[in-house]
Amino acid sequence: MESGTFSNHCDTMNLSNNVSLSSPDRRTEVENVFLALFVGIVMLFSVFGNTAVIVAIFMNRLLREELSNRLTVNLAITDLSNGLLVMFSSLFSVIADSWTFGPIYCDLICAINYCLIITSMLTLCFISCDRFQAITHPLHYIHRMKPTHIYIMIAYAWFQGVVFSAVPPALRWVEYDYWEAICAIQWQKQKDEAVYYVVVAFLLCFLIPGLILIFNYYRIIKQVKTKVTCPSSPISARSYSTSSKAIRSLLIVVIAYFVCMTPFSLTKLMKVLIAEENVLNSHFNSIASVVAFISSAVNPLIYGIFRKDFRRAYKRIFVSIFGREKIHNLQTSWQDYSS
Repeated sequence: MESGTFSNHCDTMNLSNNVSLSSPDRRTEVENVFLALFVGIVMLFSVFGNTAVIVAIFMNRLLREELSNRLTVNLAITDLSNGLLVMFSSLFSVIADSWTFGPIYCDLICAINYCLIITSMLTLCFISCDRFQAITHPLHYIHRMKPTHIYIMIAYAWFQGVVFSAVPPALRWVEYDYWEAICAIQWQKQKDEAVYYVVVAFLLCFLIPGLILIFNYYRIIKQVKTKVTCPSSPISARSYSTSSKAIRSLLIVVIAYFVCMTPFSLTKLMKVLIAEENVLNSHFNSIASVVAFISSAVNPLIYGIFRKDFRRAYKRIFVSIFGREKIHNLQTSWQDYSS
């Protein structure tokens, strides 16, 4: 009897962590190929792009000395970790068309995923706080903001991320979601138990940081416009013009993050609020999950497009890897092709 009971328990765990085995509704082979290609491309962009951001900051003295770029490095580390761990697990499960890593890693990867999402959000919030101080109180910024303050922000972001992400695995709320292609909280099954967790997590990890972020950037934009239109000196005007360009890139990073995370957040909210299990289209779940992954890949592109200092740093990296002559030949070939 005991061996039979243990066997049934193992079977239950396998089914709960491998939903794809019991789900009659599955992706076609063509859909799997396209999904795997898309996740793979986003993963590569995330890994190489965020590695370039980290290397660029450490190689460039001016970027390295800018305090706020310590927070930028932290954001890049979360995005890089997302690519290496979460996206890789998702890609492998799509290729295998099931979860093959077992229940323990399923819990772990879910915790990592939520930890990185929360840490990214808090890091964006702290970047806005740092920029608010730098723009609105430039004379006092050097005395008010020290490297220790930045490291405390980073430590707190990770601490809160770890605390909130540890709860679902500890309470056994996690299963592999076939259509999201990643291990996640099964909100519909844990609705009664998870409601308090959802409310507290939403307030502390998203709503409050989001409101702080919006308030800070509203004040920053207002201040920059005032200083640019009524400068006290030409140097001041140029300084604030440069600051406004940096702020613009950060604003686009924030907007891109919210755009990418909105479908993912909406699917979670609907699963909490609506009791029916099949309320959402299965393919919409997959799209929401993949679009959320994109948020970890777009930041390096935004820096490269909107910030000259990062463009120069990227160019130095490419030159050091490929050599100036190869890059010149590549540019010449591209110009010949375009003409």
